[in-house]
Amino acid sequence: DRELSVGEEVTGRIDWEARFSNMQQHSGEQIVSGLIHSAYGDDNVGFHMGREEMTIELNGHMSWEELMEIEEKANRAVWDNIPLKITYPSEEELEKLDYRSKKELSGQVRIVEVPGVDTCACCGTHVASAGQVGLVKLLSVQKFREGVRVELLCGGRALSYLDRVLGQNRRISNLLSAKPFETAGGVERLLGENQDLKTRLARMEEARFAQLAD
Repeated sequence: DRELSVGEEVTGRIDWEARFSNMQQHSGEQIVSGLIHSAYGDDNVGFHMGREEMTIELNGHMSWEELMEIEEKANRAVWDNIPLKITYPSEEELEKLDYRSKKELSGQVRIVEVPGVDTCACCGTHVASAGQVGLVKLLSVQKFREGVRVELLCGGRALSYLDRVLGQNRRISNLLSAKPFETAGGVERLLGENQDLKTRLARMEEARFAQLAD
């Protein structure tokens, strides 16, 4: 609530809930990006983590089916609870190390490794082991510049998102008197009936207009 003076002693407190959520997002994103790079050679060239959503931008093109395979592999890494390794290799060690990075690096570099999944230069916050990510859920993919943009959520944010989606589907299920896994069919049926009614109404209007004209 005020400026701090130079040399003043202060006490800080981490907002742990927000910090842990960021750790889940960041670690989950690295697992996904590493798996994509290993399987298809695509690089993560852009990353955004907002309060509600997280996106990664890739310099290649991927189908939804390919991404679903990546999602399964990412969650298997989470279930295996792989411990993350964080190291600061020397310049000589760094030259021999195969790792992902968006740019050339020198000096002291922080390397975050998910053994068997990914090795990346990263200064973000991470969980201690993959199991703490909890859940990886890919939400969408769309063309972006020369590649694609993938939207995803991890951990508590993913669970909250799925809870909201389930709530919406439950309401639709009740309105349509359809089982939860049959709501799409119910909507298709409703749209078909609506189109039939529009067609009948249009014909009746034409007949009425002709009658009035006579």
